[in-house]
Amino acid sequence: MKKSNLIWGVICLVIASALAVANLTLPPENLMFQIGDKNMPWVPPVVLAILGVILLSSSNQGEEKMKEETKIQTNIDPEKAALNKNMETAAWGCFLIMLGGFMFVPDTIVKGGWWSIGVGLIMLGLNVARYLNKIRMSGFTTFLGILAVIGGVLELGGMKGIDGAVFLIVLGGYLILKPYFDKQGLFGKAEQR
Repeated sequence: MKKSNLIWGVICLVIASALAVANLTLPPENLMFQIGDKNMPWVPPVVLAILGVILLSSSNQGEEKMKEETKIQTNIDPEKAALNKNMETAAWGCFLIMLGGFMFVPDTIVKGGWWSIGVGLIMLGLNVARYLNKIRMSGFTTFLGILAVIGGVLELGGMKGIDGAVFLIVLGGYLILKPYFDKQGLFGKAEQR
């Protein structure tokens, strides 16, 4: 049993319940969750409830699968670890060059959305390079890369202030697809065989 999934699942459901009660008892103007120009205070309880159910359902993982994961984690390939380190260093170099460029170029010349897209593409590019070299991808940088690209595109499109909604949607999508990713072995520590 995964205790962290159980605990976070219960926490999400408790928060969702409290928000649902607040939505039902308080006037709509007292609860604010803006998506564009509309107040949609029901979105956080629904998303948290779905997240809580997913976490609770994934908390009851079999003992055999946990033993198998422990066995996999002990197999470390030094060549993959070195290659992954080199790719991460190159990605950090690209990020720092872009950050330096961001400091030099005024926001009036290049809109902020392009910077977010660039950072997202660096993170996604790192994971594509890992995939092509048969190295496990990082779920964290993949998640952040997708968020950065979507956020940048939306910012260029003139939509501001919806970052929280996009974050929740992408996180929910990742959690729904997580069993598939685990089965395929796409994400994990890069050094694993």
